[in-house]
Amino acid sequence: MAVPPLIRRGPRPGGPARRAARLLGAVVLALTGALTAAGPAHADFGTDYHDPLTAAKPLTRPDTRACTVEAMHDQPFRDGYGNPPDTPYTATVTPPAACAGPWSAVVLTLHGQVAGRQFDRLFTVRVGGVEVLLSSTPEPSADGIGWTVERDVTRYAPLFAGGPQPFAFDLANVTDATYTGVFRITAELTFYTTSARWPAARTADRLLTTGPFGLTQAAPTATRDLAFPPNLERLTAEVYARGGGACEEFAYASAPDAFVGANPGLGACGKGPFRELRLTVDGRVAGAVWPYPVIYTGGWDPLLWRPTPGIFAFDLPAYRLDLTPYVGLLLDGRPHAVGITVNAAEAQGNDVWTGQVNLFAEVDHGAARTTGALTDHAVAPEAAVSTALTDHGGGSGDWSVTAGRHDRARGWVQTSHGRVTTEVRDTLVFGSTQRFRDSGNDLTLRNRTDLTRTTSTWGDGPRRTTTVHEGAPLDVDYRVTHDAAGANDQVTTMNLGYHRDTTGTVGGRTTERSAVDHTLRPTAHRHDGDSTVRTGGSVEDYRSTGPDGPYHRSLTTVDGWPTDRG
Repeated sequence: MAVPPLIRRGPRPGGPARRAARLLGAVVLALTGALTAAGPAHADFGTDYHDPLTAAKPLTRPDTRACTVEAMHDQPFRDGYGNPPDTPYTATVTPPAACAGPWSAVVLTLHGQVAGRQFDRLFTVRVGGVEVLLSSTPEPSADGIGWTVERDVTRYAPLFAGGPQPFAFDLANVTDATYTGVFRITAELTFYTTSARWPAARTADRLLTTGPFGLTQAAPTATRDLAFPPNLERLTAEVYARGGGACEEFAYASAPDAFVGANPGLGACGKGPFRELRLTVDGRVAGAVWPYPVIYTGGWDPLLWRPTPGIFAFDLPAYRLDLTPYVGLLLDGRPHAVGITVNAAEAQGNDVWTGQVNLFAEVDHGAARTTGALTDHAVAPEAAVSTALTDHGGGSGDWSVTAGRHDRARGWVQTSHGRVTTEVRDTLVFGSTQRFRDSGNDLTLRNRTDLTRTTSTWGDGPRRTTTVHEGAPLDVDYRVTHDAAGANDQVTTMNLGYHRDTTGTVGGRTTERSAVDHTLRPTAHRHDGDSTVRTGGSVEDYRSTGPDGPYHRSLTTVDGWPTDRG
C-alpha cells in the first residue's frame, strides 16, 4: 500500500488526538489506524500479536486477608457521543464490611478486551468525584487482545472511609463501519486488611478536588474556591493533566512559531516543544508541572507499541507538589482559590489541556486550630524559556529550546507538637534540539527534562530531608524516503526513559534510598514497492531498588511477540 509522506488522520472524538493530526508536517504520520484501516494487515507482521505486556514492576500487594468489590463488569464502550452514550458509566462502590478499614492497601484493577480496528482512547476513573486514574487503551489486533491495568489507590482511602461512593468510568469511544473495536472493561477494587507486617497505610485525613478542568488559549486558567480544615497541618497536591487535539498531543515535538510562520505550507504545529502547567493559590504561583511526553499506542507508528506500550501510556502520571509552606495562608476560615494555568495552549482548533487537581489535607489531631505563615516565596511566575532557530528554507530548519526554573518556598505551622517549618526547593531544566529536513520527512528530535526537588522539615524533632531527582529523556529519529519507482520507505526509532532517585535523611543520617531506571527503545519499518515490509520491535529494561528489594526485568519483542513467547 502506498503511503504518502503526510497523512491526515480521520476524526477521533474522544481519542488523544481529536482531529486530523499534522504534527510538524509529515511527522504526524502518527499513523494511528490510518494504515490498518486501509486494508488487511500484511503477513510479515500478521493479524494477531501478543496482549500488551511490559517489563515494569508489578504492584506489591499485601499478603493479608482481602475483599474485592466489582464496580463494573464487562461493560461495553461503543460510542461516547451517542444518545444515550456509553460513557460515563456510573455506579456506587461500597467498601466491604468483611474487610473494614483502616486498610493496608487499596488497589484498582481493570481488565479490558477489544478486537477489530480502533484508535487509542483516553479514559478516566473517578471515585467520589476525585480522579484516581488517567489512562489510555491499546489499539487492537484483528483477532483481539486483552490487557490489565493495576493502580495503587491507597492514598484515596479517606474517600472509602466515608461509606458508599459514586464511581464513574469515562471512555469516549467511536465505532463505525471502519473502526469496529468495542472496548469491554471490568473494574474492581480490592481492600487489604492490616497485619503486623502490613500496618494501616498512612493517608491524608481529607481529600479536596478542583473537579475536571479544560485549558485553551482563550481560557488558559481554571480556578476553584475550596475551604480547608481549620487545623490543617500538611497539604499535598497532585495534578492529572494531558494535552489533546491535533497538536497538543505531540507538543513535545512542536516547532517554534517563527518557523511555522515562515513555512505556512507545512501545516506544522507551533508554540515550540516546551509546556508548563502552573498551580496557583489565591493567584500566587505555588509550583509547576512539566508534563511527561506520554506517547499513546497509536503515536507516530502503531507498530512501535505492539505489544509493549509507551512509558506511562496505561497509567498517566499524577504530578505531586508539596504545598505545606502555604498552609498558613489557608487557616482563616474563608474559601481560597486553587488554580491551574497552561503556558502555551495551542491556537489550532479545539486543542486543550484537560485534567484535575486533587488536594490531600493532613490535620493536627491534637488541636482544633492551627496557625502559620508563608515566610519565603521565591517561585518564578513562569519558566525562563530561550529559543535558537535556523531556517534553511524549503521546509528545513534547526532549532533548540531551553527552559529552567529555580523555586523556593518556606512556611511554618504552629501545631500541638511545636512550630514546624517546611521548605521546598525545585530546580527544573528542559532542553530540546530538533533537526527538521525535507518538510518533516527527515527528522531528529532530542529532548531532556530534569527535576530536582528537596523538601526539608524541622521544628518537632531532627531535620528531615527528602531529595527526589527525576529525568525524562526522549529521542526520535524518523525518515521517509521515496525511490524513482514511487515506493515509500519509512523508519521510526525512539528512545524513551524515566529515571527517579530518592534519598531521605533524618538528622543528617540517610534513612531511605530508592531508584527507578526505565528505558524503552521501539523501532518500526514500513516499505511498499515490489516487496512489502511491516515490521516492528522493542527492547525494554526496568530496574528499581527500594524497601521491597531490587527488581529487574528486560523484555524484547519482534513483530508483536516477545522473543521468548512468554
